[in-house]
Amino acid sequence: MIRDATPVERLFAGKQHGRLLVLGQPPEKVPLNLDGWEHIACVAASDGEIRPGTVRADPHHLPFHEALFDKALLSAPLVQPRLMLRELWRVLSPAGLAVLIVRARRPWHVKDIGWLREPLQLRLDEAMFEVLDWRVETLPERHHVVLVAKTDWQKPVLVGAADPAMVPRLVN
Repeated sequence: MIRDATPVERLFAGKQHGRLLVLGQPPEKVPLNLDGWEHIACVAASDGEIRPGTVRADPHHLPFHEALFDKALLSAPLVQPRLMLRELWRVLSPAGLAVLIVRARRPWHVKDIGWLREPLQLRLDEAMFEVLDWRVETLPERHHVVLVAKTDWQKPVLVGAADPAMVPRLVN
């Protein structure tokens, strides 16, 4: 069922006719199958992430038109989160979906690089994203894996198996 799927699996469901933005290099354990997409743009946030078919660009000022991408996978560090999330919001189409893979830290690790859930949730709310699914996974370090939807006048449609309780039945 789609409810049991990970945020990344939910993002990649129904990918045959979509436009995908991959921003940053995802961790090794994240399955990244780029086959079957209508258009794909891979953007490297640093020189270490450049691979064949990748464009080097500033993640705070993406070189794309507004509402160009249906889905996005963001795994670049959130250095200036307000700017980066607003830029992601700008390039996502109405009812667009995104998965953010962000380093997590524990509350007692004050000097670690990473985000606690509450400050990250606040930044997502400020950037007008609605959280649909939130998990903390080990990829091999701890990461927040967050499925978000662009908050606007349209709602996203998640493709996948239907909930058996919602399937219509014929009555004789």
